[in-house]
Formats: sequence, structure tokens, C-alpha cells
Amino acid sequence: MRFYHWEFLAVVLSLSYTFLIGTGWVFAFPFAIVASVIYVALCLQRKIYAESFLHVFYFFMGVYGWLTWQTNTANGFQSTLPTYVHLIAIPSLFILTYLSGRLLQTFTDAKAKYIDSFTTIFSIWATYLMVNVYLENWWYFIFINGVAVYLYAYRKMYLTSALMVVYVFLSIKGYWEWTTM
Repeated sequence: MRFYHWEFLAVVLSLSYTFLIGTGWVFAFPFAIVASVIYVALCLQRKIYAESFLHVFYFFMGVYGWLTWQTNTANGFQSTLPTYVHLIAIPSLFILTYLSGRLLQTFTDAKAKYIDSFTTIFSIWATYLMVNVYLENWWYFIFINGVAVYLYAYRKMYLTSALMVVYVFLSIKGYWEWTTM
């Protein structure tokens, strides 16, 4: 298959996962796991290495989420973190973004080093929040996906860029559904 066929498949699987997880269906995770494997190869090919690492992380989080998420959601989707956690996390994540960008700049031929690092570092945090059923994950993903629209368009992954636009809206929908369950 050609690059765009693989990208299309990864987009369809990713959309399926996001839509289904927003409705609270635990069997959404296999869609994410397969999409992650495909995206590792696609991102390596487009030289967005931090995103490749992110999809390796997504693979393992997909397995973890599939094994634990149903138990975590038994009490509903109302878990939130205290504000001070975000006040510590956000600056820390920006520092990690800068350090990751510097590493990519120094040791690789990566493209869009700092944006790639931003979407990766913040997505790791947001994914941790999601699999542990913290409502705020959706707020992070709204912003991350908005930035990722540019990253993927810049790397000529137009289907994935369009997916990120859809993800912004699905993240809003996921937040709303989690607050009304």
C-alpha cells in the first residue's frame, strides 16, 4: 500500500477510537492500538520523530487503557484534578517541550522540532489523564489537536491534519458527554 492508503487507514481507526471512547465504550482501545502502530511508521517517514515516539506511547497506553479503563470508569467520568496540579504541570510540560525540541535539533534531522515536541509532551500528559478518567484530558486535547493541525499539514500529512480538525470537535463532544454521563 502507498503512504496515503496507510494514512487513510490510520485516520479511520483513530476516528473510530475517539468517537467510541467519547461514548465510554472500552472496546474502542483496539482501534487506537492498531492506528498507533501505523502512525509510528508514517511519522518516522515524515521525520516527526517525537510524534513517532508518541505513537509508541499510545500503543502501550492503548493496552493499559483497555486492561484498566472499564474499572476506572465504574464510578463515572467526574474525576478532576485540583487546579494546583495544572499550575505545576503546564509550566513543567513547556520546559520538557523546550528540552525535547533542543534534543531533536541537536541530534536529529527532525522537522518542526518544537511543535513536534509540544504535541508529544502535552499529549502524553493528556493521555495519562484520559486513561485515568480525569475530565480535564479533553481540555488539553482540544488545544493539542488544534496545534497538531498545523504540524501534520506542514509535513504533508493532510488526511491526518484533517483528522486533527475533527479531533478538536470530538474532544469538545467527549468533554460534554463525560460531564453528562
